[in-house]
Amino acid sequence: MEGNIFSIEIISQGKYESWEFKNEEARDELFNKILKRFNDHAIADKNDDVDDSRIVQLSATSLKIKEDGNVDQQVPYEWYEADQFEQLLEFINNEYPKY
Repeated sequence: MEGNIFSIEIISQGKYESWEFKNEEARDELFNKILKRFNDHAIADKNDDVDDSRIVQLSATSLKIKEDGNVDQQVPYEWYEADQFEQLLEFINNEYPKY
């Protein structure tokens, strides 16, 4: 039975990229590095009526499958200006091999 899945994902205007990690600590370390690096481009106001075409969503997924088959999922996320997609992609692709 597959246990846990830890990943970072970015999605924007139908473009989607995802990176898997062997553990939560490695994923959190890179996620926090991304948050710091792109802090100036973060969109603080995450309200539901935002125009999706104007944002990149960065998320850190923790999917834990418990013994009883129940799933515990946590997905903290941040929003960034849509024009940051390529920069986020490049930054993550450059950093990911270290993890």
